[in-house]
Amino acid sequence: MRKHSSLFIPTSLTKPVLASESSMKSKIILSLGLIAVLAGCGNSTGSGVSVTVPSDSPVASTGLIYTNPTVSINWRLLKDPSSTPSHLVLNLVGPDNAVARGAGFNLQKSNCIKFSKSDSGAYATDMGVFQLMGTGYSPNLNEPYAGTPADPILFVSAPIKGGAVLSTGIYQKDRANPAVPVNQPLVQVAIDLDTSAPNCNSGTIVGLSVIKANIIPDDIGGMDYQLSADTVNKSKMQTIAVDVGTLVTK
Repeated sequence: MRKHSSLFIPTSLTKPVLASESSMKSKIILSLGLIAVLAGCGNSTGSGVSVTVPSDSPVASTGLIYTNPTVSINWRLLKDPSSTPSHLVLNLVGPDNAVARGAGFNLQKSNCIKFSKSDSGAYATDMGVFQLMGTGYSPNLNEPYAGTPADPILFVSAPIKGGAVLSTGIYQKDRANPAVPVNQPLVQVAIDLDTSAPNCNSGTIVGLSVIKANIIPDDIGGMDYQLSADTVNKSKMQTIAVDVGTLVTK
């Protein structure tokens, strides 16, 4: 009988080749890393992982929110009920138990807003508290036009410093007119949202402050128009502080 020679078969072909444990872990880590990369790329249009990424884009402002200043003994700017979300009307109101013959202030603004004109075309509205016309009863002054439409009044309001500041003054002219209580709306100014201003997204804090203010006090000297030291001293304006609330875009 013919003998067949045995074949030598290597053991590596008879047993499956197993990957090392460290190699398997590396492949798993690479697979997880690939999924993470796909997730970071946003929504996929084909098969695979689909992830929705939230948008943090800022929202453009559509109006103004004004909070009145807290109760204080100072003068203050209070929101008028006629205000709308995009048109803010502010009243200058004085402290209780105080009287004056006129008041003036410079209101400074920052970005996002602009000073607005009233229906009359002026930047401020007289609330009818101060007596702006003369009486003609002053001892040393006879004004035939006093109290008539020809009588000039001391009431002005205009933007200055490139529109960054609104300067307003409203004063009684005739010393025969008595000082009046100031714990009521004396003069109005208006502010509009400036939709053309950059970086005015919802929630922006808008700067608004009175940088200078004064009044004509009750006692302004005698009626004889003699320039005595006492009359000159009392004829000076009196500096006041005006509290302004907080203004935020919405």
